[in-house]
Amino acid sequence: MASSRDSHTQLQVSLFPGETISELRPKETPPLTDAELNQRYVKEGVRIVIEQARYPLNQILTMFTDTFVTESGKKEAKYKRDPEYQRRHRWDQGRKSRLIESFLMNVPVPPIFLYEYDLARYEVMDGRQRLTALMDFYSDSLELKELQYWPELNGRKYSTLPTSIRDGIDRRYLSSFILLNETAATEEQAANLKKLVFERLNSGGVRLTGQETRNAVYNGPLNDLCLELSRTTELRAMLGTPSGDEPTVNAGDTEESDDYDDEAPAPERDSEGVDVTKSGKKVFESMEDVEIVLRFYAYRHLAKFPQGLNRISDFLDEFLMRGNKFDSTTLEYYKRLFLENIKFWYAIGGATAFQVKGSTRHFSKIAFDALMYASSSLSQKQMALLLSNRAVVQSAIEAMYNNHGAVFGGRKTNTTDANRRNEYAINMLSAALDAIPR
Repeated sequence: MASSRDSHTQLQVSLFPGETISELRPKETPPLTDAELNQRYVKEGVRIVIEQARYPLNQILTMFTDTFVTESGKKEAKYKRDPEYQRRHRWDQGRKSRLIESFLMNVPVPPIFLYEYDLARYEVMDGRQRLTALMDFYSDSLELKELQYWPELNGRKYSTLPTSIRDGIDRRYLSSFILLNETAATEEQAANLKKLVFERLNSGGVRLTGQETRNAVYNGPLNDLCLELSRTTELRAMLGTPSGDEPTVNAGDTEESDDYDDEAPAPERDSEGVDVTKSGKKVFESMEDVEIVLRFYAYRHLAKFPQGLNRISDFLDEFLMRGNKFDSTTLEYYKRLFLENIKFWYAIGGATAFQVKGSTRHFSKIAFDALMYASSSLSQKQMALLLSNRAVVQSAIEAMYNNHGAVFGGRKTNTTDANRRNEYAINMLSAALDAIPR
């Protein structure tokens, strides 16, 4: 949080010491001759090293619940299946059941993909839903339903299946590809290769959003924080996103857009009083709510990324890799900073706080970026003063949109426009502070 200042008209965003980073994008490399390219190929020795394996289905439960004790005495899973590691599309009972039916009928099932992050220690890069379905089945917690070819088995669990059918499923295998540890020499190289493999692995299915890929290959403390903060009630109210307690199956349209619009059917109010909308469910499933939190932090370092917002995905990738290395003190500051600012704007404008005047859209990322950036320059005293004079702030925001609507509308994503929006938003808060009688 910024410290109090003598003049309200000199608001400025200051970086916390622990979040200081160097330029986010390395300079372009010059063209190489054939001889230099050959030398690089031999020297770097980057080869995707893959191992194939087949796992008997009736051993999946044992394998993927196996643990080991680290040198520090902590118990960890041999196969990491972090529930937030991949996409947020959690299969319902019907889809899990139909996977079991596929194995029963010997219908080909795609292989799972593992990454060996340490010797004989693995992360599930692709296939968590299949593994979870099989583990539920063999732990007797899955009751089969909505089967298409074997509806007679609906209502059965593994333990209550006829013997021959149970034996028939037990003799099936789940195939896997393992990206081995020796593939990469450095942590950064490993992350880049995981990203490459993960994107190409999923290129034949539903298109992944940038944050879905980011979440899988750049997992770490900052990413975990963004996941946590995406569930903040105020942000969910602005986006119409669910809490994440219910299973989802289909992503729908995951194209990234600047704005989110409330759509029919009517929103469903959840236990926290949030109106969950159809568009909000799409935002949740595509993990764009997590990306919105990440944007707030990355936006503070926009000057360090020469390519600007025209390459927002690269910008966020680079920042997240660096940010995952921030110390716990910095991340705790980050958490407090986001919560204070999102609560501030919700108190000022409610669920439509980031709606640009004149737009029918419910949430604008362009407005979010600029307003959250500007309010992070406020001291706690200034924030409290503005909160006690909400009408003054609302009037200042309206004037800002009236005077500078063009730069807040459309898809103006170059760095010049972003800096202009930041300046206008900071000046708007300064004007609001100056308008409050002392």
